Amino acid sequence: MPRFFFHVRSNDHCLSYDEFGLDFPNVETACRRTLCAAQDLVGVFAARGQDPRDHAIEIENEAGEVVLHMPFSEVFLWDPQ
Repeated sequence: MPRFFFHVRSNDHCLSYDEFGLDFPNVETACRRTLCAAQDLVGVFAARGQDPRDHAIEIENEAGEVVLHMPFSEVFLWDPQ
């Protein structure tokens, strides 16, 4: 099963770098599950006094290729249905 790595970036600086990753059957599943989970992070940003719109989430595959880069401003508008 492919492994994907999940990073949070701010102004091209890495805030959270995933060294371990998670296994998903395909990139579509990894993206869908990640975007659902990312919507729950608004409280984390608020607790830190940060605006989530200043950050983005990136998913990287095992080859080091970014398969998804999405600003959190788009995550909060995304509808998984």
